[in-house]
Amino acid sequence: MEGLTPHIIKEALSGALPGEDAHGKMMSYNRPVAAEARTFEVKPKESAVLMMLYHEHEELQTIFMLRPQNQGVHSGQISFPGGKREIAETLMETAFRETFEEVGIPNHQIEILGELSEVYIPPSNFLVQPFVGYLKEKPSFIPNPAEVEKVITFPVKKLFAPETMGQKEVVIAKFNKRLTVPYFDVEGHALWGATAMIVAEFKQIMFDFVNSNPLK
Repeated sequence: MEGLTPHIIKEALSGALPGEDAHGKMMSYNRPVAAEARTFEVKPKESAVLMMLYHEHEELQTIFMLRPQNQGVHSGQISFPGGKREIAETLMETAFRETFEEVGIPNHQIEILGELSEVYIPPSNFLVQPFVGYLKEKPSFIPNPAEVEKVITFPVKKLFAPETMGQKEVVIAKFNKRLTVPYFDVEGHALWGATAMIVAEFKQIMFDFVNSNPLK
């Protein structure tokens, strides 16, 4: 997928979102949708993540984090920066704060291009609002070692390539289950679960928009 500019991405995200249709392509197990999760007796914890994009040598990149081992239900997993909403915060403010706390990028460097559909994460009971942001230049990272083992920059075009996708067996310790899940290969790390579902929706939106607007 070549030629994705901030303007095109912003315009694509302004339309209707595919949500569950796109999420299902990378869903590792049947999980409640966001609207259903909001009806639970134990209310889900609201949270936000930020999918950051920037161009390096005219190639669109995105940013992932490898979380440290032994850090709760999501230890050792690949994710976007993000976390739980604090009292009196908007979800966008949460995404900005967590991004700064985890990888050191201040919000004044980030232009928000739009949002994606909410995703519910059963093991942690989080309801996640993804935002998509753009950086005008390659950022300087200051990873928080308590929350980030490694920052990974990754070409977006590789996420769109069929050879980057596969299936593998994982263990969901919270539910004591071993499952075969779809994933994206990110520098030898398996990107699966909610983050993979978020990427799948972004990917479908961009494909659909570019195919419907070939002169963009």
